[in-house]
Amino acid sequence: MTEAPDSDEENKPVVKENKDHQILDTLDAEGNCIGTRTRGEVTDKGFWHRYVHVWVLNLPDSAVLMQLRAPEKKRFGGMWNCTSGFVMSGMPSLEACKKHLYSESGLKFEDHMYEFAFSCKESSVFKGEELKQWIDVYVVSLKYPPELHKIFYDIKEAQRLEYIGLGELEQAYADKDENFVLVSAPNYSRRLFQYLHKKIRTYLELIPKVDSDEERQSKKGEQLLDQIGDLDALARPAELNVVSDPCKRNDAYNQSIWHRAVHVWVFDIEGGNILIQQRSDKKRHFGGRWNCSTGHIKMGEHALTTAMKSVKDDVGLKAFKENDFEYLFQANVAMDTGGGCVLRQVVDVYMLTVPNEDSYTEVPTLKSMTLAKGEVESVKYIDIEKLEEIWYGSQSAHPDFVIPTNDEYKQRFWYYIKRRYKKYHDQVLSPSTSP
Repeated sequence: MTEAPDSDEENKPVVKENKDHQILDTLDAEGNCIGTRTRGEVTDKGFWHRYVHVWVLNLPDSAVLMQLRAPEKKRFGGMWNCTSGFVMSGMPSLEACKKHLYSESGLKFEDHMYEFAFSCKESSVFKGEELKQWIDVYVVSLKYPPELHKIFYDIKEAQRLEYIGLGELEQAYADKDENFVLVSAPNYSRRLFQYLHKKIRTYLELIPKVDSDEERQSKKGEQLLDQIGDLDALARPAELNVVSDPCKRNDAYNQSIWHRAVHVWVFDIEGGNILIQQRSDKKRHFGGRWNCSTGHIKMGEHALTTAMKSVKDDVGLKAFKENDFEYLFQANVAMDTGGGCVLRQVVDVYMLTVPNEDSYTEVPTLKSMTLAKGEVESVKYIDIEKLEEIWYGSQSAHPDFVIPTNDEYKQRFWYYIKRRYKKYHDQVLSPSTSP
């Protein structure tokens, strides 16, 4: 096994082992063993058989280890998948998991590390071949996952390995991304993500409660913010008493002091989607909830400077230039953070539109983003109509989202988004007509 072929070997064909002679148990539609046949017969004639999936979960990064299958593979070549494989006749599914994980990636774990998650009945057709599988799904949860360059994988099985964020994988299922091997059984993805997210929540709960907003780095709690002494004076810009003495960031939270902040929304204007990020479960305020990039404006700092730093630090989108940040409006927002305080902020709201001519000529992919450790757990694009529906629903119905409580914020935001979307599609995507 090797991670990559030597340069002298690059042009040599990959010699693949013929496994059609292997003996598999054949099953009835209820999963009962009714006999044995060769693997070739089972796949050619569409018999029910046993199969395993092994998801290696990178707990600190909320990601799973996936392999880009070798293009020469007969099934799903060149597609992303977890470790998977057939269960030989009479073999326990756990032993099959261990065998396939070791043979494909060289990873070995004790039996207790393999957690059985659920079983799934899957019937699908791939390139005219009917696949009927009873899949046992296992999860290996790792607090200290191996670095990719230290995993030596079998080039007959995979082109490369990657840790794929759960948000990206969920997005692939939502979009029916043809680059991924996606189980069509309706309950598979729901049960899988429910299980994986539960494992991550348990992991985070066992970590000493360190608040990345205030306590993990004490310097953040000591940052000085401009507090708003007279909120009504914001409507009278000629007056100079808007900002009073600065306050510490901790005090702004604990004493619910009005202070300044930014929201930055990344808008995929072609697809009608908005990029949202899931705050780390460790965050005391709005932990585990979906929102845009946000940031506190430090004392004397310009809102645009904070906005640029926010989107760069949160999701690693570093190519945006100053003139890409479109200022939309300012709004007063008072919200219960779920962390024992009411957050009071005067928010400058910015929008970044992609694609654009200067910084991002294509919509940034989720895989291209670098998530701030301890701050952002996951990212995804959400349809604007779906997000609007969530915003105008109740917070209790959508507890995983940060929903603005300010009606003016919602109205102005959706006015700008819909107007820009309509204008773009009218002018850019609609075919031109001769006068």
